[in-house]
Amino acid sequence: MNSEVDTSILNSVNIKRFTKTVLENYGAEVDESNSAKWQVTFPRELANRLDRENGTLVFDPADRELGAGDLLVQPGTRVFSALLDLVEQPGTVGQLRLTEDELQVKPPLVLQESSLSVSVTDFSKRTSDFALAFHFQVQFETPSSFHTEEMFSVTVDPENGARLPDLTARLTAHLPQLLQQNNEHTARDISQRRVQQAFEEAQQAVIDRSRPIVSDIREEADETAGERIAEISDWYEQRRSELDSQISEQEKEIQKWKKKRRKARKDETRRRYIKNRKEAEQELEQLKGEVQEKKRELDSEESQEIDEVIERNEVDIDVSLLGVTEVTYARGTLALKIKSSHTEQNIEVSYLPATDDFQGLDCEVCSQDLTNGVLPQLCVNGHLVGDPCATTCRSCGLSYCDACERDSTFSECEICWEPVCSDCRQTCSSCNSPICADHSEVCQACGGTECRLCGEACDTCGEFHCDTHLTHCTDCDTYHCDTHTESCDHCGSTRCQAHVRQCNECGDSVCSDHGDACVTCGDTLCDTHIEYCTPCSDELEQTGRGFCGTHVVHCSVGNEALCSEHRNMKIVGSGQVCESHRKVCSSCDIAYASNELDDGWCSACRSIGETDTEKIPKNVVEEFRSVKAGRNERYMVILGKQLLGRNKLIVFDIQSDEEAHRHSAGMLKQLIGDY
Repeated sequence: MNSEVDTSILNSVNIKRFTKTVLENYGAEVDESNSAKWQVTFPRELANRLDRENGTLVFDPADRELGAGDLLVQPGTRVFSALLDLVEQPGTVGQLRLTEDELQVKPPLVLQESSLSVSVTDFSKRTSDFALAFHFQVQFETPSSFHTEEMFSVTVDPENGARLPDLTARLTAHLPQLLQQNNEHTARDISQRRVQQAFEEAQQAVIDRSRPIVSDIREEADETAGERIAEISDWYEQRRSELDSQISEQEKEIQKWKKKRRKARKDETRRRYIKNRKEAEQELEQLKGEVQEKKRELDSEESQEIDEVIERNEVDIDVSLLGVTEVTYARGTLALKIKSSHTEQNIEVSYLPATDDFQGLDCEVCSQDLTNGVLPQLCVNGHLVGDPCATTCRSCGLSYCDACERDSTFSECEICWEPVCSDCRQTCSSCNSPICADHSEVCQACGGTECRLCGEACDTCGEFHCDTHLTHCTDCDTYHCDTHTESCDHCGSTRCQAHVRQCNECGDSVCSDHGDACVTCGDTLCDTHIEYCTPCSDELEQTGRGFCGTHVVHCSVGNEALCSEHRNMKIVGSGQVCESHRKVCSSCDIAYASNELDDGWCSACRSIGETDTEKIPKNVVEEFRSVKAGRNERYMVILGKQLLGRNKLIVFDIQSDEEAHRHSAGMLKQLIGDY
């Protein structure tokens, strides 16, 4: 085959790359230390055409030195034409034969993935097909980034121009082994027009596969260019702002002289300031012109730099055809043996080993191609059919196609809705529904066969039981077998063992509705032996905190059970009291148990005047004109009378030997003689 070079697309970069590739392929020695001038020792083929063994190659006429003998490489020059002559010479084309000996022969994938057993018994070659495999090197680059290189192989049928991606994949996968074998064949006689059409189709395939790569490179290049352009714009904008600030400073200078003129008292001074202002105004006009000119220069420089950035980030693509392989591949008949658990059958299909392409593997009922993803079944009478055209037992695989009479009846499993033959069908002892073996279970209590809708595993032991031998625990909302459930001795309800406990007092088994734990020690108690805090129950309108007999505390007045939040230990009186039995003395404001007060007065207030003066603290006695006191086991209440002002009632804590509080004595009570 001959190939042609389209010189219309060549630029300086492509010319250099083209020159370097040809020189290296022919063994030339190239010194590129000076990118503008290459020192080259020419290969024999090129030296004969140029009548010299070495020379200096330049790619721009401006780089040639007069009298130096430099050779210009551009379309139309002698050197470029010589390079074209070399690459346009007829080249060798590789031949490759793909037969069943080189490639692994295997049955259709759809049969391998089915439940059937399949094996290859024979392959007989009928014909040979022909294709051209084109091998390309594609280079992607931008002037400001590294090169990206990809290798593409495209196989085309020259008869119809169709791409053969499966053949390309097969060829690529087995290429190392194929290259070690001497299986070349005689070249096919094929017209130049068909070769050219196949090559153009391969080129289009390379373009299609290159588009995503180009898109990624451009996206990255655009992002880099955008960042650089933003930096350039920011820098030039800053320069323009600096120029504007010079004008602002000059305008401030004018305003300064105007202000000074208005404040000047002498005519001579005012004239000097006016002169300075006019000079500043002239300088401002001159500065504005300079700034305007400088801004135009900055705008031009900015545009030029941005254009250079955009140009540096353009993607350049170079596609090179490295070689062509003529591929001959066999087409024949593949003999297969297919087995199921009930029968076996031998079939033949048309097979293309090079692409694993099968033809003739069709359903014998509807003729649908089974390689399109339809699950194949082997009828008990040896018919290979698609799953929709057969009834197949889920359990044993017995299959009847729609064209055969059935010796076995089929039922539909109640759980999976798949067919089950009469030999494999089971019946649920609870609902009498037909079920397959995969969805049946045996109750561990009665031994009955059950479907999974009529029973489940015990949540405690995990063994399957029918619904009759399972009990629902309302506490955990799960089912448990009889071995792992207990009944409450108080209400008779059945719960799982985890939610039935024994009372620590009487030993009764109690459920959560008729038993609780002591909040102090955690012991379980039945309703008979647990006491709940009365105030908690009243506030929450439900059972409050419970206590065992050891840790319960009762109100010393009303005998109600009390928790720690509802018991008061700071009042005067025996034991602890609830809030409803806590009262305050109407005289001294000290809290007492309600049974410790008489008509609202505590014993200390009722006995004022009965305590010896010597027992009253001296500091209190010295404070008043006269004092008298009463007391009980905890407090001393002292009435101190003053000559002027209100009398005071002092409450003295006997245990701490400190004054608790004081307040004015009631005038009315003094007048009526209560004190």
